[in-house]
Formats: sequence, C-alpha cells, structure tokens
Amino acid sequence: MADGQRRRPAHGAPQASARGARGPRAAGARQRLASDSDRISTIRAGQGARVTTRSNAAEAAGRARHNAEERYYERHPEARSAHGGPRRSRKNVVLLVLAALAAMILVFFLGRCAAAVLSPASEETAPQQGHGQTALTDAEREYQEQQTEHDAGSEQTGVDGTVSYEGVTYALRQLDDGGMGLVRVGSGGADEVLAELGGTPIALVRRAETLLVPENRDGAWDVVCYVIGGHGSATYVAGQDGSMVQGAGEATSVELSGATLRVTDASGSVTEVALE
Repeated sequence: MADGQRRRPAHGAPQASARGARGPRAAGARQRLASDSDRISTIRAGQGARVTTRSNAAEAAGRARHNAEERYYERHPEARSAHGGPRRSRKNVVLLVLAALAAMILVFFLGRCAAAVLSPASEETAPQQGHGQTALTDAEREYQEQQTEHDAGSEQTGVDGTVSYEGVTYALRQLDDGGMGLVRVGSGGADEVLAELGGTPIALVRRAETLLVPENRDGAWDVVCYVIGGHGSATYVAGQDGSMVQGAGEATSVELSGATLRVTDASGSVTEVALE
C-alpha cells in the first residue's frame, strides 16, 4: 500500500504539469486574438464591397469580364485591332459626324454654283432655239417703252386725221353709201369698218383704248364710243342714270381734259361729259 500511495502522487504530478503547460499557451493565444481585434474597424455606408446575390450576379459577372478584357488588351494591344479596330471615343464620333456634314454642305454649294454658271447660257439660248428670237436691241426696247407710254395716254384729231393704239391706226372714213364710219386702217389699203355713224362727226378722240366720236345729228349732238379689243360693237356715251348723253344745237368743237370731254356748241355753251 505504501508503494501504491507513492506511485499515485508520481502519476498525478505529470498531469498537473501538462495542464500547467497548456494554460500559458492558451492565454497567449487569447491575448493575440484580442490584439488583432483592436485593428478591426467598422465599414461605413458606401465604403464596403457589394455583396453578390442572385439579382445582381449577371451584372457582377459582366463587370468582371469587362475588367478582365481591358487588362488583357492593355497587355496585348495587337489583339484589339483583330476584334473591331481601335476604340472610338465620343469625341471622335462627334468629329466624324461634323466632317460628314461639312462634306455634304460643300457638295451642295458646289452644285448650286455649277447650276448658276450653266443657267444664264441656257436662258439666253432658249428663245433662239425655241422661237427663233434674239434679245431686243436698245433701239427696239426704247421703241417699246415709247409705244407703251403712248397707248396709256390720249390724243385727238379732226375728221381727216388719225389716231393709233398698239401700232394700229384708226380713222374716220366715208363709206360706200355716203355715210361716215369709224374704221381700222389696214396695212394693205383695205379698211375694216368698226362702226357706222348716224350723224356727221366733228372730231376723233382716243383716251387709252377707248375711241370717242362726237357727232351732230337732227339738231342735236351725241358721242359715239368704241373700246378697242372690247369684242363689242360701238355704243353711245351714257350718263350716270344710264341715258344717252346729248345736247341741243350743233356741236362745233371738243376738248379732252383727263376723264372729261368738253363739248362746245354754236351758241358757245360748254357741256362737260364725264367719261368715268
């Protein structure tokens, strides 16, 4: 028994020493963990990494693939040209669009200039080719201007005189039956009778395109009116009430003043006939 009692303390001593040996090492480990925890800080909002979930897994994979491709092309530039050419920035695209617009504008103005150069020649040759006419000379243009001014004015003459309008001559002629008539003088000598007069004319007056013939008839006078190009027969000048203008006695002279025809009779009385 004495030997057994001596062995137990000897057997128990190593166990106590083993526990004592593990105790310091565990304490040191706990101290190191505590010191490491001192270096851990809290991540604030916006500073942490984004957690990949099912909803954003595809987006995260796309970003990772794009970053990997960029890193690869940076190390191997020759590979980029084989896959669609060099990268085009937004600035380069804008410059290309502006260059295209400038080219289109330039082509447009060049076309306009070419048309302007060619059109005058075509306009000058068109009358010659289409109608056999040439441009008017200065003398011809001046004659046309004088003719236009003449036709817009007025003139008067006696029984034996003539008036003209647009190059055509008008006169008073005795007809085959002995009466008097207003005629258009023909270039070949054959006159065209425009109106047969019922009385004896005392003058021939033209106001623009209107021919006026004051005449005496049956102890009174009236005024015959004919419009050139009016496609109608001769009529008598009428007053505002629509009745024919006439005066008693014998008319001896007339005078045209603007839109008024003044008729003087044998007694010296003057009658103003409004033509408008």
